[in-house]
Amino acid sequence: MTLLSQVENPYIITRLDADQRGENLLECLSCGACTSACSWFDQEGGPVPRLIMRAALMGLDDLIVQSGALWDCLLCNRCTQNCPMGITMSQIIGQGRSHPDARDQIPEDIQKGVKTRLEVGDVNGLTKEEFVETVEWLAEEFVDEMDDPQATIPYDQEGSKFLYLPNPRELGINLLHLTAMAKLFYASKETWTLSSRHTDVTNWGYFINDEEVARKMALMVVEPAEELGIETLVLSECGHGYHVLKTLTEKLIGRKPGFDVISIPEFVMNYVDNGVIKLDPAIHPFKVAYHDPCNLARKSDLYDPPRKLLAHCCEEVVELSPNRENGICCGGGGGMLQDSSSKPKRMLTGKAKADQITAAGVTHVAAPCLSCHRQLGEISAHFKLNVAVDTIASMASKCLVL
Repeated sequence: MTLLSQVENPYIITRLDADQRGENLLECLSCGACTSACSWFDQEGGPVPRLIMRAALMGLDDLIVQSGALWDCLLCNRCTQNCPMGITMSQIIGQGRSHPDARDQIPEDIQKGVKTRLEVGDVNGLTKEEFVETVEWLAEEFVDEMDDPQATIPYDQEGSKFLYLPNPRELGINLLHLTAMAKLFYASKETWTLSSRHTDVTNWGYFINDEEVARKMALMVVEPAEELGIETLVLSECGHGYHVLKTLTEKLIGRKPGFDVISIPEFVMNYVDNGVIKLDPAIHPFKVAYHDPCNLARKSDLYDPPRKLLAHCCEEVVELSPNRENGICCGGGGGMLQDSSSKPKRMLTGKAKADQITAAGVTHVAAPCLSCHRQLGEISAHFKLNVAVDTIASMASKCLVL
């Protein structure tokens, strides 16, 4: 049976081409520019953007679903950057993921995380009581570490200027990162707080392309923040969390939140510029390559603040080639890193990044995203790069002058 003879249900094309949000499938030139930009291009078994486009145009939704391409795609939009017609691949793949026949393909870890987040408020199942216990214990340690009885890690403090929204890893396997962020707020001399009602910057509704789930998760952040009366929500170093809360939330909830949204590197850089926070780059006397997270950079236009902050934290910032809007994905995007069974694939998708780092000739890499941080660390070990990986804000915390 030929592919053309399988055209029975034009579900994908009618659904994807329903409006003009970059899903303009009918404008595809079949030029292959998308495929040449894909991190999977030189690897075996990955999705081929051009073939996905052609199948969608022909209404072969079943073929796309059965191919496995929907969850192999990193949603990095590097193919979109190359597309002369501006077709947004992440939106096309997202619509494919929401196809009824594709729902059972959602990785088990992501299904569980979505359910837990909606029920408990944290993707890892951290309850409010566990949050309070963890933060109060960290606050006690923080007083000793700062040698200041007034030093604290506050939570649920109404009227604070800033509210920090952590990554789940900061309240689980990486508590030291949360303490490092507390040092940065301490150095700013501003009022800040955490919230026991929303402890999670992630929004996995974005990965599964379920707008109602994404809306509920966004409101789980917005409403408690507004009730606390904060001015600015400061986000942990999280790529997709930033993209959703900074660029998609207004559309998801149908209104503008009652506060500004910035990332922690932006927050720190503002106070460095104002001379309040002082950093000593001698703490890191080496060159550091900067990695552009796809969700922060190409998809949200956050390029310069993290680079500027990194320049205050080390000897020299090295640019990977290509970079900025043409930057190469770490290989863990699109929910792949959240799937515990994905590591073999992630080492394939990370090969292009590993080659890029090798070509830069550096011993240190930094990224303003904890997911990229984990993926880059794993590809460094897998490909024996001997490269240390850090996040921008944690490097800033280490070289604070207090």
